[in-house]
Amino acid sequence: MNIKSLLLGSAAALLAVSGARAADAVVVAEPEPMEYVRICDVYGAGFYYIPGTETCLKVGGLVRYEIAFDDDDDGWKKETRARVNLDARSETEYGTFRRFIELEYSNNGGSTGETFFIDPDTGLIDSSGGYTGDSSTTKIRYAFFELGGLMVGRNDTLFDGDLGGEFDSGGGDFVNQIRYTFDAGNGIAVSLGLEEEDRNFDYIPLITGKVSVSQGWGSVDLFAGYDDRFEEFALKGIARIKATDALTVELLAAYESGATWFGLEDFYSGYEWSVGGYLKYQVNEKLRVGFGGQYFADAHAGTFAADGTALTTVSTGLDDWQIGAVIDYTIVENLNAKLALNYGDGDSGRFNDVNGDGSFNGFLRLDASF
Repeated sequence: MNIKSLLLGSAAALLAVSGARAADAVVVAEPEPMEYVRICDVYGAGFYYIPGTETCLKVGGLVRYEIAFDDDDDGWKKETRARVNLDARSETEYGTFRRFIELEYSNNGGSTGETFFIDPDTGLIDSSGGYTGDSSTTKIRYAFFELGGLMVGRNDTLFDGDLGGEFDSGGGDFVNQIRYTFDAGNGIAVSLGLEEEDRNFDYIPLITGKVSVSQGWGSVDLFAGYDDRFEEFALKGIARIKATDALTVELLAAYESGATWFGLEDFYSGYEWSVGGYLKYQVNEKLRVGFGGQYFADAHAGTFAADGTALTTVSTGLDDWQIGAVIDYTIVENLNAKLALNYGDGDSGRFNDVNGDGSFNGFLRLDASF
């Protein structure tokens, strides 16, 4: 073997080894494409698609700070609230499938109560009223789902509705319920609800109904509710009329045959009839002012036995009234201020001070929403 043959053999061996290593080369996998959040404009501003689904979600809420007063108060009543809501929607063969949740957290500061201290004269432990510390509450305001015209869960009663002021009362509250709304078109809708005002009370729910008409000139809503506890019913009508582009006139009329859960004062406490009105004027894009009042006639209340059994409705024949003014101002986008001042008087004492005279009440409220 000569040197030339040795060199040629070495070169061939090196090429073979290099080829084998090239066949075993590591292949670096390309990164998977990122899935960015997509905007969902089907249901309005603020919705986006939940990644990997066709469900659209909107996150919202507000922070509220309120300073309230009443003639009988010994000082300011301040409260802070926080609300967080989730609104999820998607399309199905039965229509829009919506799921909505709203949680509320509130704090009204400390309060007075029983505290203990050492009496300097006797050296014994004594007690008296004093500061009891922080006071916070948490609750579910809304938790329901809608599919087409069907709604199931916790929501405002179908009987809910009042004027735009802060002096008025329309009856009703949050309640667990099942309702169905039929959209007849042309701004007309008819709703029927079955609502449970009390857990484990009986097998007959509250029966509620509503007819709504909404047109270019305004709207009219007619409400009805039946409560089997006293076998009584309540009726209500609310009209909102656009007198001009800036001025809206609101009118309310209500009737209660007796004590019902829908009472204008409280549950099973109300009035035989009531009328009210409210004028709302849009001064400019930031400022809105309103003024109105409501009259409450022939007060009544339901009476109960010791075991909670409903007995009868007792009518007192007493009348009350309240008027109020509201100023709404948008400071910046999503930050609104509301100042409300009310004055009430009457025979039942509902709006009176400790001396039986008419009294003022009101609040300043700041809402920062998102």
